[in-house]
Amino acid sequence: MQKTLPSTLLLALLLCGACNSPDSQPAAQEPAAAPAAAVDTAAARLRSQVLHPQVGDVYVVQFQRPNNLGSRYFFYHVFRTAPDSAYLHPAYKDAATADADLSQPEFRASDNTMVYTQAELLELLREQPGDVNKAKLVRVRRAQ
Repeated sequence: MQKTLPSTLLLALLLCGACNSPDSQPAAQEPAAAPAAAVDTAAARLRSQVLHPQVGDVYVVQFQRPNNLGSRYFFYHVFRTAPDSAYLHPAYKDAATADADLSQPEFRASDNTMVYTQAELLELLREQPGDVNKAKLVRVRRAQ
């Protein structure tokens, strides 16, 4: 019996060591695909909002002034839509955040009218080659 106790103890220690070895650990879980799916869903939603503009939408365009590392945001208010285009009024001023309070006088829509076809609206979703401001539409603020 005395010979079996040390061998049993040794066997138990070996088994416990095997449980803690790197080979016996459960495989690391792959990063969830949710973040990529969420990005794809957000991009699809933004594209859908651009393809189906509504009066009252505010297009938030992110840009970066040359020689400046910080992003700025400019707002375009949709005041009229047609089946193949949207009519926008740009705001008077840009902002440091996309969530700026648009009820402030400097962010109200100007009287300048800009007409965009559906194809041109879609082009706003990506930076255009040669654009020194790296502007692109990043969000549509829509009343719920």
